[in-house]
Amino acid sequence: MDDDDARLLDGLRRGDGESARLLYDRTRGFLLDAVIRPRVGAAEAEDVLSETWVRAVQRVRDFEWRGIGLLHWLSAIARRTALERLRRGRREVAVPDLAELLGDVPDGAASAEAEMIGAERLKQMRERVVGTLAALPPRHADALRLRFLEGRERGACAESLGVSLGAFDVLLHRASRGFARRWREP
Repeated sequence: MDDDDARLLDGLRRGDGESARLLYDRTRGFLLDAVIRPRVGAAEAEDVLSETWVRAVQRVRDFEWRGIGLLHWLSAIARRTALERLRRGRREVAVPDLAELLGDVPDGAASAEAEMIGAERLKQMRERVVGTLAALPPRHADALRLRFLEGRERGACAESLGVSLGAFDVLLHRASRGFARRWREP
């Protein structure tokens, strides 16, 4: 570790704001350009950088000199933080809320107007689902129809499509992702 890294590390451990500012200014550009943005994109880069610094400050007392400098240590934290953000993003597929999809239907007792609005929205929703399914590859659309519209069990769907249960699960996963992507398109 060079003397400057040692001085900054000592300042960080003591809670010296000037040491933190110097290290942040010195490493910000590299972390954003070389480590974070290539993994999560520009939109989330600043958030990941902030998470990286929170974690670094929490772990600074545990930092041990192992032949690498502070920039490499921060890069490892930034890389892990960016990858965790990516994994979270993949798990958190935005599924629209039913109320959001249906919009404002008058509250209270069912009225003729509310029933007409509900029926029209249901019709529009069905048309949108049919249109989205039509934009998918035929096997993907078939997998989604069998499983979700017809309500068949996974094994029965796999048998209908002539594939193993595991292959059907993969097909259904890919079909669901494709449907979600197309659903979000205007």
